[in-house]
Amino acid sequence: MRFRVSYQRPPLPILIEIDGLPIYWVQTEGPLASFVAIWEAPALKEYPAGLRRLLLRLMSEENEVYPAGKLHEQLHRLGWQAQWSAGRDTLTLSGEGLKEGLSRALDILYTAVAAPLLAGPEVGRHLTQLVQAEKRARAHPAYQGDSRLAFHLWGRTYSHTGSTPIEVLERMDTTQLRPYYERFILRGLKSLIIAAAEVPFALLRRWSCWHQRISYELPLPMQDLLIREAIPMAQAQQVSLRLAFPWVPPLHPQYAFYRLALMRLGGYFGAILMQSVREEGGLTYGIYAHPERCLAGSYFVISAEVATPRAEEAVSRIYKAVESWHLNPFPTEDVLLEVRNLLLLQSMPETIQEWVSRLTRAIGANVPIEFVVHQDQEIAAIERREDWPEIVLPHSPVVEVAIGTAEPIFAASCG
Repeated sequence: MRFRVSYQRPPLPILIEIDGLPIYWVQTEGPLASFVAIWEAPALKEYPAGLRRLLLRLMSEENEVYPAGKLHEQLHRLGWQAQWSAGRDTLTLSGEGLKEGLSRALDILYTAVAAPLLAGPEVGRHLTQLVQAEKRARAHPAYQGDSRLAFHLWGRTYSHTGSTPIEVLERMDTTQLRPYYERFILRGLKSLIIAAAEVPFALLRRWSCWHQRISYELPLPMQDLLIREAIPMAQAQQVSLRLAFPWVPPLHPQYAFYRLALMRLGGYFGAILMQSVREEGGLTYGIYAHPERCLAGSYFVISAEVATPRAEEAVSRIYKAVESWHLNPFPTEDVLLEVRNLLLLQSMPETIQEWVSRLTRAIGANVPIEFVVHQDQEIAAIERREDWPEIVLPHSPVVEVAIGTAEPIFAASCG
């Protein structure tokens, strides 16, 4: 008898509007509450690289109300924690903690947005810390690999800290902090998500003043990419490989099936890439395939850290695995149903906080919640191999990066 996962739909959020601001309410009676604020705030090239990271540091650590360290201290006393995160098109403030502290936590988080320190000695101090953190990160091949890949995929559209010379970061024009803050933070709030027993309307209403119409130009990258780059790195013990392939956007009508196919390629321990490169080749501890998308485009990326002397062999195995997957991602019905079960298990959140995180990703990417659930239901409906549709899977990478070797491993593997 085959094991079959039964899909249990998570609770759909209730959409509420306060002065035009969309608020997604996940009703929960649990001991924890969650809050998320999502801004439309892209990393435009007209602003200095690293500016958004500096802005988030300033809003995270101190402001006109709370001196350095006191903001997190006050949250901690409530049993709460909060953090900022940045996508290429969005900035997100998320917090969670004990439900009794929700009202006070919302007050504190509001001050983090409303009263930042955007001038003075605090700015210089945080810029110095940002540059030092960037220098430390660049000592790692994996970070360099991610940075070079991002530069090649998105460098025409977005500014990027990891590919900017350190001396340029050190001379950042910090007077641009306030124009960016006023243009996007004070106007670009897209939506709020709250998981709680009740919605504190009075506390959330003041956030709505930051929900206004904004406009900006987003230059799109060239579509005919074909880049191979190998960069040596002193004392690197491994080679960081990053290969990007064209992929479908998240609103594609068959995106659910593309998700399933990508998981088969590199989304779990028994995936094609893991079996070939790790289990058979012994070349890495882990190799994964994941989507990399933003408003400017959509790709999937294969990432691995591989043994330096056998990097060329690893690339060869990757190409062969992708070609096999492209031709026949699910050679048997048993494999199809196994991956279906695994993806469904991943899609069903174990906690409300996990569901809030998934809602945050969807809303940030402009994907309707109903479409997210519909994708899961399409995957759950797969019962046999005949349910698998004909979809076209890519097999030729558009960007290939290797950090830790100067050898032409990509060209050799394609010959």
